[in-house]
Amino acid sequence: MQQETQEEYQAVRTAVGFLDLSDRGKIEVTGQDRVTFLHSMISNDVKELPEWAGRYGLFLTARGRIISDFFYYRFPDELMLDISPDLLARTIEVLEKHIIMDQVSLRNVSKERNHFSLQGPAALELVQGLFGASVPAQQYAVQEVTWQDTTLLLIRKDELAECGFEMILPQQIASSLQGALRERGSSLGLREIGREARNILRLEAGIPWYGIDMNENRYPMEARLEEAISLTKGCYVGQEVVAKATHTGGVSNLLMGLRLKGDRIPPTDSAVLNGQGKQIGTVTSAVFSPRWNCPIAFAYLKRAFASPGELCQVEVAEGESVSAEVVDRFKKNPESRIQNPEGA
Repeated sequence: MQQETQEEYQAVRTAVGFLDLSDRGKIEVTGQDRVTFLHSMISNDVKELPEWAGRYGLFLTARGRIISDFFYYRFPDELMLDISPDLLARTIEVLEKHIIMDQVSLRNVSKERNHFSLQGPAALELVQGLFGASVPAQQYAVQEVTWQDTTLLLIRKDELAECGFEMILPQQIASSLQGALRERGSSLGLREIGREARNILRLEAGIPWYGIDMNENRYPMEARLEEAISLTKGCYVGQEVVAKATHTGGVSNLLMGLRLKGDRIPPTDSAVLNGQGKQIGTVTSAVFSPRWNCPIAFAYLKRAFASPGELCQVEVAEGESVSAEVVDRFKKNPESRIQNPEGA
């Protein structure tokens, strides 16, 4: 790991990291039918979502496969979707296709709003220093705060660390707010976080990325996106497939974590093998984890082998493999059955 990446990683673990997420897409949904319309489209509940709160959700095909994943927030007069830029156009296309008699308007406001994230144990102190003592305490809760007489949205989002906040703000105050974050954050150890450090942190946090760990060929149950699915709401696109698979265990593969022995990082699409050398899965992404002091990976495994504690082999080069342990996405720290020489 490069020194710069290591310093960025440590900032999130011990201080505070700054991420500029302003390339993310924003879709504003208005109109008197906005709630019922999105409720019929999204895999998660919209009707029961309180105002000034958010959730994680999915749009699915009629066959229950993932079109896109996103966060959505409910406000008194609108709903807002926060989505990867790669999924923005496709999602708007799908939504517009389903608007028939509904009184709903969609507006792409991505270029009007910047998006910052603070992740790390000092994030709370930094946010309180800027906006006051009252900040959102619940995950995905939203609060309006003011900067230079301009209102912005402050969102509680513990994502890459146990404490985190996001800010969605008008472009005209982005430069001054970013400058203030840097100035006030310098004494707290703030560092700007690049993609490599972010990738390590999200794998350690068990967060799959669309286009890497899941795509339109995958079902949400395979990717284990339980947080994005309501099992109690009514119909939505793809709901029958999700319900059937949930109640019958009807998917053949599950996205699991792997902890590998040694220090070699397996390439994407590396085979995962059982003790007899038969392929039981495929790696989607992998990094070296400072937290675990070993390589970690996401892999789709056949359901029979997708149990924490199972041992397997992972190909790291043609004809070469290393031992690995199946884990439940790294969020817990059980005693490992794979021992590295240096120990973690």
